[in-house]
Amino acid sequence: MMLKGRGAIQALAVLVIAAIAFGLWGWNTAFRPNSLEAEGRFVLAPGTSMDSAIVQLDQEGRILSAGSFGRYLRWRGWDDGGGLRPGRYMIPEGLDNRALARLLRSGAREAVRVRFNSARLPEDVAEAVSDQMALEQTDILAAMKDPLTAARNGTDVEAFRTRFIPNTYEVWYDMSAPDFVDRLVREWKIWWSLERRAKAEALGLTPEEAGILASIVKSETSQMDEAPTVAGLYLNRLRRGMRLQADPTLIYALGDFSIRRVLNVHRKIDSPYNTYKYSGLPPGPINYPEPAYLEAVLNAEEHGYIFMCAREDFSGFHAFAKTNREHEKNARRYRKALDKQGVYK
Repeated sequence: MMLKGRGAIQALAVLVIAAIAFGLWGWNTAFRPNSLEAEGRFVLAPGTSMDSAIVQLDQEGRILSAGSFGRYLRWRGWDDGGGLRPGRYMIPEGLDNRALARLLRSGAREAVRVRFNSARLPEDVAEAVSDQMALEQTDILAAMKDPLTAARNGTDVEAFRTRFIPNTYEVWYDMSAPDFVDRLVREWKIWWSLERRAKAEALGLTPEEAGILASIVKSETSQMDEAPTVAGLYLNRLRRGMRLQADPTLIYALGDFSIRRVLNVHRKIDSPYNTYKYSGLPPGPINYPEPAYLEAVLNAEEHGYIFMCAREDFSGFHAFAKTNREHEKNARRYRKALDKQGVYK
């Protein structure tokens, strides 16, 4: 009887020890604080495996024990990494593995402020945005140039580019490229209020045409003081049925943005963006104008100018003229200044 009793006690002791051991394992695996306070945000990229996520957390000094976090994820069956959602996370200090895993699986990620400006081509926008979000440049470009998306918005691919206004946008880090483009379009619609649409209509322009004209004004001048004057000049030419003869559209057509001096040979290119050859506005914008340039078009200055030429002092301002004779005088002064600087192309 004593042997049986001793065996029962030993068995009970083993069970107690096992329970304690399991409890300690469970405590260390699930409930012991593991996260460390670290400066900045933790970025989990799409497609990151569990092992890679653990290595990243460890290397960035986010956790005390990489091993215990891995054990917890495996214990929960999340070792394929499929349960971790990409995004930017703020990880507080003192989270246990259970809470940390819940955070990285919850999708309670932070929004990011994405900004792009001074962009000339769709590729420039895609490059700027991809550096700030979990998106590939090729995916952004495909979404920006998607003819079905443009058609759904009542326009073609060329004019659709006017829907992307340079600004700062708060979006989810892991937003898809089509969703990002849709967000830009929604913001464009908000910007084009009834009042602004009425102003464009009074000028004989659609919002898309105003965007195209604003892109030309932006290329012509970096001086916002004269942007409404430049806008008024091109509106005068449109109303008179004159070709715009805007050098920036010709440079865009040529695709050589190093050109500083437009020559007669350049004007021979057959392109709808060659406003020396074709009347009216080009089919799309030649860059992405900021809201200030759109406002400059909507509030264009009323005057009689139909010619402009860069000033010979290279100040960035222009000399405006109402007659061709006056314009030729201004042009001769500017050409002389270019010759003096050795600028021949």
